[in-house]
Amino acid sequence: MSSPKTSFACLAPALLLMVTSPPVQAQAAASRAAALDEIVVTARKREESIQDTPLTILAFSTDQIEQRGIANLAELSKFTPGLTYNQGFSRFSSDFSIRGMTQSSAPGDNRRDLVTVFIDGVPYIGNPAGVGAEDLARVEVIKGPQSALFGRATFGGAISLITATPGTEFAGRISATAGSYGDRRLSGSVEGPLVEGVLAGRVLAEVSDFDGYYANALGGRLGESRQNYMAGTLAFTPTDAFSLKLRYSDRRDQDGPAATTLIARSDQHNCGPFPGFQPRNLAGLPAGFTLEQSRRAYCGALRAPEGPIGINVALPEASLGRLPFDDHKLRLDHTLVSAIADWEILQGHTLSAIVSTQEQKIRSLADFERAPEDSYQIYLVNEQSQDTYELRLTSAAENRLSWMVGASRLDAEFDSLGAFINGTLFGPGAGGPNAPLTPTRQSSKTDSVFASLGYEVTDALTLSLEARRQKDTITSGIGTPAVFDIDTWATLPRLLAGYALSDTTNLYANYAEGNQPTQGYATFLLLTPEQQVVASAAGINASAPEANVKNYELGIKHRAADGSWYVNGAVYYIEWVGRQGLRSVQVDLNGDGLITLLPAPAGEVFNAVPFAAGDSNTRGVEIDGAYNATDNLTLGGSLAYANVRITKALNEPIPFRLFGREDSAGSKYPLAPDFSAAAFAQYEGSLSASQLGWFMRVDLTYIGKRYDNIVNLAYVPGQVRTNLRAGLRGQSWEVSAFINNLFDDDTLEASRYQSDSATDPFFFQLVASEAVLPNKRHGGVTMTYRF
Repeated sequence: MSSPKTSFACLAPALLLMVTSPPVQAQAAASRAAALDEIVVTARKREESIQDTPLTILAFSTDQIEQRGIANLAELSKFTPGLTYNQGFSRFSSDFSIRGMTQSSAPGDNRRDLVTVFIDGVPYIGNPAGVGAEDLARVEVIKGPQSALFGRATFGGAISLITATPGTEFAGRISATAGSYGDRRLSGSVEGPLVEGVLAGRVLAEVSDFDGYYANALGGRLGESRQNYMAGTLAFTPTDAFSLKLRYSDRRDQDGPAATTLIARSDQHNCGPFPGFQPRNLAGLPAGFTLEQSRRAYCGALRAPEGPIGINVALPEASLGRLPFDDHKLRLDHTLVSAIADWEILQGHTLSAIVSTQEQKIRSLADFERAPEDSYQIYLVNEQSQDTYELRLTSAAENRLSWMVGASRLDAEFDSLGAFINGTLFGPGAGGPNAPLTPTRQSSKTDSVFASLGYEVTDALTLSLEARRQKDTITSGIGTPAVFDIDTWATLPRLLAGYALSDTTNLYANYAEGNQPTQGYATFLLLTPEQQVVASAAGINASAPEANVKNYELGIKHRAADGSWYVNGAVYYIEWVGRQGLRSVQVDLNGDGLITLLPAPAGEVFNAVPFAAGDSNTRGVEIDGAYNATDNLTLGGSLAYANVRITKALNEPIPFRLFGREDSAGSKYPLAPDFSAAAFAQYEGSLSASQLGWFMRVDLTYIGKRYDNIVNLAYVPGQVRTNLRAGLRGQSWEVSAFINNLFDDDTLEASRYQSDSATDPFFFQLVASEAVLPNKRHGGVTMTYRF
């Protein structure tokens, strides 16, 4: 396999051509322009051309999503440099990051994420990785803090999904896909008028099955999934001035054991021993295991293991019947109901309202070690609900002075519980769960007022000010004697300036701030005063302070007058202060030299502990563009570079354990690459003497080197994937064939730190990594019929 540098060089010609090629063959401009339609976005809660918006945005229309074969947001991230999908042992433990900014969030609790997904302006609860592209009119990936207009949990950016609105003419679509590894998808939609000129409707349904790329040596498959999705939308337009969009969606998914496994384990450690901070207890380690061995680690490139992969999927007999289900699966149910109204009043002003209610339930049973050994299994339950309300008044867009004022309310509840299940390691003690199945409950209320003011100083210069005043109240420890509220008040501004050098070239600058509210930890308050002293010395406290970010950005956007090519670029600088982290900590509260493996306060295991992790600065560059080289050939691509400099990194357990470092300044954040890129070439042609058209498309994606943890010893090397699609089109039908990962690149999808709990089952202090196995070469055929 080629090296990352060599592989990245393959992308350079397309990216260079994208940026430097001048417009040629102007006589074909009209036909070429259709392929590069200028996308209208709503990143600032009003419709405007992406080229006029003073923000860095990558946007995808319905056609562009289909052309790339994107099925969900996890796949979208590969085509969106600067957006990273951090995959875990399940969708429950995955998240997104933008511009190299990463942190740990409690599993499934995206209220603490750096990037929030919005569906028609409604923040999505739960992990959004499985959100499909079935019903989308447009996707907008908006980079940099979006707190001024979008509010909480948009610290690094926002992903805005705009769903399709029912058309006023009867139409429908049926699509079926059959591919390797048991890939089967069937979707259908129908839309049209229900009351002519007043009410239109749209119904969509999709079912999909995938058997997974890997066999489990201990039985079954790894990475299999079954997904069922349906959505219904009503568009009510009684007058030209008023519109109401009602939408209901329901997703019911079932995932088998994930295609992740424990690698870089103690028998593969190739560097060290490191100095460590204190002698550790060797209880539970294999016979003859030395203290020196416990201070070693794996250094270098992380690779997928060779040979069979075994993940335990057998539940101990003593646990049967004690859980709602006994098979190793993740079940996800998600429903969303939203109403969006726009009413044009007062000579062009628009009064807009959004109301939504949302629920998600997840049940998961999985092997904890991700290894053949059966030390522990883990049962997880997550239930969330959220109601949102937003009202805003927007001025007419054509005025020299434009403004918007609004208010919003978000009410959310988050219930979670987790329990270890002892495996065969414990002999007669196998089984469980080894904790009472009592949920940990939190709630949050976010009240905001927000506004924007823009003024065209001259025909070329426009200045804008946006701001949000926000109060977050997080209630922790609900249902316990330690219930308490934490309030975070914040004023979150954004200043923007746009300057039109010409009708085709715009310069822009923006400054934005964002925050993450203070996070509470009610378990600390359940400890005795003596235990609190011990826990605090280990970095466990009642709360973690607020985090803040400042983003400075300069950009240029150019689109050829004939629409045949465009290129957008930006440079930015980010200051991140008070980065919040979450970790699981084992603390010997009673000083007996052993850890009681139960959640505190009954035991000595502290899960999802918030802490102040430190500060960083980031400098970055982003470029995006496309070019119609001929009437038939379109080239394009994107490039992102983020250079993160950690200036403070406190309370990080792995550097402390290996090196005794209390501050790991100078390291790189794990999981996020410095470089990422995507490039494509698409050719459209027609068959002579027929009405048939044909097309061929090649996509290259590159994700650079990513460390698996903050000590920066082990890393996933750069990944290059090549996808090929080709097909025929008639007037109402299309047949296409695809091959993803054409050259069968075997680079891991991702990897993050995980202790080698299979070897060290009592203290979890041996360093290892949990790898997401590579997606193999995968091909298939898609048939689509429109009517």
